[in-house]
Amino acid sequence: MKKLFVLFLFSAVSLFSQTQKDLCGSWQSAPNVAAGYDDTFTFNEDGTFYYFNNQMDCSKREVGYGGFWELKGRSIELTVTYYDIEKGGWLEPADGSCGSDSMLVGSVIVKSFAFPYESEILRLSNYSKEMLDETERQTIEINNRKHWYFSKFEY
Repeated sequence: MKKLFVLFLFSAVSLFSQTQKDLCGSWQSAPNVAAGYDDTFTFNEDGTFYYFNNQMDCSKREVGYGGFWELKGRSIELTVTYYDIEKGGWLEPADGSCGSDSMLVGSVIVKSFAFPYESEILRLSNYSKEMLDETERQTIEINNRKHWYFSKFEY
């Protein structure tokens, strides 16, 4: 029981000691990148962020959203200033690279500004490191869903 308490205390202290700089990069809800990104937050050093929706769902119209982020204790406060939305096009049966039954074809991505700005709070927990394919990887739970660290994904 004492070991469990010490482990819990160590995990809580390591999360509390995270700085905004420690969180910069991309945090994906899957340990590996496949044909596309899974649900992914990218936090930039300049205080901007981008959230990618799972790219394997080829029928989704919302590509992602972005804006500004700030670490506040054990949470990240997002200020959403825009959405990237697929406009136009039509649905067809999905080809082999999609994880969905259908895919959007002939659409274009349009930036849609959010006004007034929207806010979202991400709860952080269980910041740790684990071995994956003989490589030590950082992990964190964002809103109770495990995410793995990658150097910054470009979008």
